[in-house]
Amino acid sequence: MTAFLTSRFDSQDNIIDLSKWQELADLIVDIFDADCGAIIEFTGRSFHTLVSSNNDTNFLHQGSQWSSDSKSFCRTIVETGKELYVPNALESEYWINAPAVENGPVRSYCGVPVFHPDGSIYGTVCAIDTKHTNYKNALIKLLFHLSKLITADLKMAYEAQQHKQMALTDSMTDLLNRRGLDVLGKQKRKDAKRYQKTIGILYLDIDNLKQVNDNFGHSTGDQCIQVLADILKSEVRESDLIARTGGDEFIVLTLLNKEQETELNALSLRIRQRYQKKTQHQPGLHISSISIGLHLESHNSTTSLKDMFMNADASMYKEKEQKKNTIE
Repeated sequence: MTAFLTSRFDSQDNIIDLSKWQELADLIVDIFDADCGAIIEFTGRSFHTLVSSNNDTNFLHQGSQWSSDSKSFCRTIVETGKELYVPNALESEYWINAPAVENGPVRSYCGVPVFHPDGSIYGTVCAIDTKHTNYKNALIKLLFHLSKLITADLKMAYEAQQHKQMALTDSMTDLLNRRGLDVLGKQKRKDAKRYQKTIGILYLDIDNLKQVNDNFGHSTGDQCIQVLADILKSEVRESDLIARTGGDEFIVLTLLNKEQETELNALSLRIRQRYQKKTQHQPGLHISSISIGLHLESHNSTTSLKDMFMNADASMYKEKEQKKNTIE
């Protein structure tokens, strides 16, 4: 969950309305009479100012970031998981040489942790000032309430993203479904044009799956599907798309440099060999095999993705027919 719930998903999917968080940051300035109210995101390697108050005296701008290795107030909160209040940093032997104090204007800091719904740390929400302060405990409690509001938004975003992902993936294999392939395939098409890459497509079909189901049961047929799905996950690059588009039909969409086009044939061969090796000694699975159609399309082609898939399908069907004729 941690890797997903960051500021990056907001700009892409508009799951969280950051104007709500902006209001919280501005409210902190008003209530604490501080120079800065901010919501800081912890990315693992750095801290990133996700939202910062809009007042004129604010010195911490939205988008600013600093390393998680440097001495900082946010780092202490992330490491301890507890609130931190430093009324006067200049009177603290520990904080007086922190970069934000020694080389910056920070003289007072009051912050609390913000957690993901699963309990892992998301970041901090804080009030920062250029003068020493004397906040009452009630103000720190208020920060905790604001932190809980942010966590509630993160939970909502996580659940929305989960529902969206479910709509784009096949529940049995966790691969993309047809809708997911169509949605992400459009972006791949744009990437191909932008980077002048050849579009490579594999259209895969499991031979004799009906006979497997009829003679050995649907659970055995499902094993055939899962074996092929697992092979595709291990053989195909993470940057490529893999989809289960029908009961026993799969599509791989990859982008290739001109000199890499022969790799599509090599990938096809590896998939066949691994599937045969995985199934040849398993009852029921041993009578199945894989038919694969290959199709390449130039980055400047005007052919639709749908027609590209149909061309790869036609290539796959041709191979399947050749197998039948050989047996006959």
